[in-house]
Amino acid sequence: MSSALAIAAVTASLKDLLNDGLMDHDLSTVGSFTVTAQPPDRVTTGTTENDQLNLFLYQVTANSGWRNVGLPSRDKNGNRTTNPPLALDLHYLLTAYGSKDLNAELLLGYAMQVLHETPVLSRQQLRTALGSPPPIDGTILPGPFGSLSAIDLADQVELIKVTPVFLSAEDLSKLWTAMQARYRPSMGYLVSVVLIQSDASLKSALPVIKRGPDDRGPVARGAPSPTLIAARAAVPLQPALRLGDDALLTGTNLLGSTFTVQFEHTRLDIVQSLAPAAIDDGQVGTHLPSIAEDANGMNTWATGVYSVSLRVTGPSQPPSVTNSVPIALSPIISVSPLNQAAGTINLTVTCTPRVHPEQEPYVRLVFGDMEIAPTTITTPGTLTQPTTLTFSIPGVSAGDYIVRLRVEGIDSLPVVVTGTPPTYAFDPAQTVHVT
Repeated sequence: MSSALAIAAVTASLKDLLNDGLMDHDLSTVGSFTVTAQPPDRVTTGTTENDQLNLFLYQVTANSGWRNVGLPSRDKNGNRTTNPPLALDLHYLLTAYGSKDLNAELLLGYAMQVLHETPVLSRQQLRTALGSPPPIDGTILPGPFGSLSAIDLADQVELIKVTPVFLSAEDLSKLWTAMQARYRPSMGYLVSVVLIQSDASLKSALPVIKRGPDDRGPVARGAPSPTLIAARAAVPLQPALRLGDDALLTGTNLLGSTFTVQFEHTRLDIVQSLAPAAIDDGQVGTHLPSIAEDANGMNTWATGVYSVSLRVTGPSQPPSVTNSVPIALSPIISVSPLNQAAGTINLTVTCTPRVHPEQEPYVRLVFGDMEIAPTTITTPGTLTQPTTLTFSIPGVSAGDYIVRLRVEGIDSLPVVVTGTPPTYAFDPAQTVHVT
């Protein structure tokens, strides 16, 4: 594979090929000429026009045969596992300029013959063109790129092929109009394929030296593996969990296995393992510890959507993880003061669990039917203390307003549940009375 200098290296190699190829022919009738690689609008034309061949890279496209090689390049944690090549096709416009009648035609004809007889740039040709002294090397690049070299283009896995592209009058008209230059006789060429690849370090798996304990090979399991179907709060109709609540998981083949219940918040890299409660073949219960039961939960849990799975273990078997199902964890809030006078009111809200720094831009207070951004967010250095937020709501008229805190789209639950069967009512501790 080649470095980021590969595009410039290809242009330099083609320019060298054309220059050497035309020098091998007797062009005394033309006289002196030059081979350049400039945009056509920068080439001098008119009465001072010189005898010149110009090779212009007017388009770069992805190579369809190589574009998916080495993908995907990262694992679920974002670690680089492969360095997929950037596979490119280069589109060139070869243009001839002449100071006298027929000079442009002569130069273009000889140039097309050279490229026709050299449909593939050999590795030796590339090493010669890009060798010492190199036309393209790191010395033209600033900063950390100064150590790069283009000669590794000769060692890429696929040879570079040069193919003529016969452009229609419409294509040529569009090209020269876009370049805002005077038209001269031209020929298109496709150069393929150029492979640019990073040499960044990768994360690779260790080699396998034994298959399980004592190299006994895989363990066959006779019974079907556990499978989860859904997760919800144990309280009927409660849309999300809170710390201190019981969760109920439904699934199949849950009996006969030893497992823990795993909650994973992927974005914040939080993983919590909880012991299962009552188990039957279709349901598993578990309990999320409250702050009173586990003070560290203030910081080790976070509001958001969790993936819930079962981590299954067994004798003489490697651990396995079932499929995951989603469930939301809502914040628990306290609001003060609950009695306010009409007009601009100020509220202080505490949030359990704490609001993590990545979540702060996505915190809003839902006051009645209005969404209010926080005025301040204060998360104490003591990890067992909740986050305190302040809000200012202007122009509030008299009435009762239900308050909810929304963190990353998950609202606190403004209801209390009592009795059996359960009955639901708005929580007076989350209702602001404005007089």
